[in-house]
Amino acid sequence: MKKSLYTLIPFVFALSSAATMANDNMDLDDIKNMDKVSIETCLDAALDTVPGDARKVEFKLEEGEPVYEFDVDGKDGKSYNVECNAKDGVVTEIEREVDENDAVFKKFAKISQAEAQDIALMFHPGQVVASEREVGYDGSVTYEFDIQTDIGHEIKIDINAVTGDVEEANIELYEIGMEKE
Repeated sequence: MKKSLYTLIPFVFALSSAATMANDNMDLDDIKNMDKVSIETCLDAALDTVPGDARKVEFKLEEGEPVYEFDVDGKDGKSYNVECNAKDGVVTEIEREVDENDAVFKKFAKISQAEAQDIALMFHPGQVVASEREVGYDGSVTYEFDIQTDIGHEIKIDINAVTGDVEEANIELYEIGMEKE
C-alpha cells in the first residue's frame, strides 16, 4: 500500500464526515417528500436488466441523489447488486457479488480485504456489519463494507480492490430484506 494513501485518509475522512453528518438528520418524512419514481419502477428496470428474484432493497443517497439498490439472485445462479437512480428510474450500475475464490477478483485485486476494511474504517469509524466482494460489468473489483455508525445509521463504503481508493461512501436510509447467507 502506498504511504500517500494513508496521508490522504484523514483529509478525506474529514470531508466525508461533514457530508455524512449533513444527512444524519434525515428521517422517513424527508424520504417520503423526495422527488423520486416508485420503488416498483426501479424494481422493474432492475429485473429487466438482470432477470431473477430480488431479495433485498436498500435506499441510499449517492452524492445527494436518491438510489435504490436491489440484491438480485439472477436466473444464471449468480448474485448481483443493481442500482437504479430513483429520480428517473434508470439502472446506473450492476455488480456481481463474488467470493474470495472468484478468478476475476483474485486476478485483479492488489489489496486484501483486511487492508480494505482498515481503509474503510479510517474513512468512517464504526462497526462493520457486512462486507462483499464485487466485480463490475466494466471489470472493476471492489470491496463493499456496511458500517454501523455510533448514532445508528449505516454507511456503505466501496474500496477499489486494486488501488485502495475510496470509490463511494453513502448513507443508507433504509433496507428491506435479507443479506444472502
